[in-house]
Amino acid sequence: MELEEVKARIKEIIGNVAGIDPASIQDGDDVRSDLNLDSLFLVEIGVEVDFIFRLNLSDERYREINSVSEMAELVIARSNFLADERSKLLADSA
Repeated sequence: MELEEVKARIKEIIGNVAGIDPASIQDGDDVRSDLNLDSLFLVEIGVEVDFIFRLNLSDERYREINSVSEMAELVIARSNFLADERSKLLADSA
């Protein structure tokens, strides 16, 4: 999945959870100060992102995120890591 697609999906998730128009969310918006999201919203958003992208990360990891761009980079990095791990497992079992 491309970075821009991930960002768009994350904006949709934030919009659904926090009641914000996704079109008004900028990539670099600070989730706390610009979007006025508290830690409870961040956990809810993290749970949804984790579920949709199947990342298996702890809730704490999402509390460290400051922007949509950071969250998208985390999704891409974790997805790539998990794909590499699956490839290794398949290679080892062959």
